[in-house]
Amino acid sequence: MNIFRIHIKPGGGNKNFKQTFNYCLEHNMLGVGWRIDDLTHTKNWEEYSEIAAKKYGKVTICSYINRNVKKDDLVWTRDREGRYYLAKVVSGWEYFTSKKSRVENIDIANVFRCANILHVDIDKVPGKVVANFRASRTIQKVSGHQTLEYSKYLWNELSGNDDYKINSEKISDIFTMLDDEETEDLIFLYLQANGWYVVPNSRKGDTMSYEFYLINKQSHQKAFVQVKTGNSPIDRNRFEKLIQEGDVYLFQPNNNYKGGDSDRFIHLQKFELESFIESHLKFLPKSIYNKREMINQFGSTL
Repeated sequence: MNIFRIHIKPGGGNKNFKQTFNYCLEHNMLGVGWRIDDLTHTKNWEEYSEIAAKKYGKVTICSYINRNVKKDDLVWTRDREGRYYLAKVVSGWEYFTSKKSRVENIDIANVFRCANILHVDIDKVPGKVVANFRASRTIQKVSGHQTLEYSKYLWNELSGNDDYKINSEKISDIFTMLDDEETEDLIFLYLQANGWYVVPNSRKGDTMSYEFYLINKQSHQKAFVQVKTGNSPIDRNRFEKLIQEGDVYLFQPNNNYKGGDSDRFIHLQKFELESFIESHLKFLPKSIYNKREMINQFGSTL
């Protein structure tokens, strides 16, 4: 099975996002437009694509859904207010327009059916999913075993069903479950709690050598932070010039460091961050809390 995220963004029809999104919720389906006049419903891709090609040329997004979204996949979406939803797919692509969608000119037609589309509190949404919504592409796969296992866990919890088995072989400690964004968030909060102001504007995706920089509340000294997850190494040689400006906080959960060391490098330790999680559970995002619960629940099976 796979995890996807989809933007509901009507580009045709009445272009009314709220009406289109509510229509999806009402019918337990997600999808895109690319409607054609001569067809109301089919599950035959060749039938639809032949007619659609005459009107639109390539229907790449519809083809992607047809080829990739399958029964039992999980799909994330969100509305214009920034509320997130998780859906379980129960059937693959089909072309479907209802009488209501035709009368009200609602731009949804190439769809997949869902068991339900469940609202998820923002702080329960995994960081990798939030990051994937920044891209403009209509639908795409969300990678990473952390997102896969956690989305399964969250679906089971929200639906009240044990639809998915959690792969406990992928879980050993909290840092095997936190994705890149969540690990950065954790360290962001940890450093703020330990006397540092984090400069939000420094947290840019195109920053090459550090994730964000800090200013000490008392000394006003500057410091920098670099974080890597999994087995991605941190090369300390990349910071030869940066350490002339301030200390550099580094975190690699598997201690996968290379390059020369310096007393300007401060290597954050897993036990420090684990202790911080335990003592600040009420203040951390629920996604981190839930992943801690996953460790407690499935760790004994490792």
